[in-house]
Amino acid sequence: MSLKDSNEHGEDENRAVERRLERNTYIYIFVATIAGWYWSGWRMALGVLVGSALSLFNKRWLRGSLRVMLDRAAEEGTGQVPSFTAFKFVLRYVVIVLVIVAAVRLGRAHPLGIGIGFAAIVGGTMIETAYQLYLGFKTNPNSSQE
Repeated sequence: MSLKDSNEHGEDENRAVERRLERNTYIYIFVATIAGWYWSGWRMALGVLVGSALSLFNKRWLRGSLRVMLDRAAEEGTGQVPSFTAFKFVLRYVVIVLVIVAAVRLGRAHPLGIGIGFAAIVGGTMIETAYQLYLGFKTNPNSSQE
């Protein structure tokens, strides 16, 4: 296997992991929303959905901001962050806080549900971790008996 083939395999694996993480995040959101509705009613389910939307929004905005920062730093070679890009980092937090405050003040979404939903990416990552552990034990079941 050449270095190029190895690199392409690594990129394919990285894309597969990203797809699984995204899928697992949506599974977490679905399960958490249903569980929240079942145990605590529609306010908890709405809180989970609001928190999940904020989590996905945060991830997308962060990824875009980082991409712009790294591209510009690579182009210019200065290592300086454009001021508007740095401002967008702070603006992202302001938007998230404003949405959370509005949802809680209106009394529609449960604050705990918002927190549970905001952890959607963490939940998706935990599902992927469990899957990777399963694969590790499946391929080498006697690894702990050395």
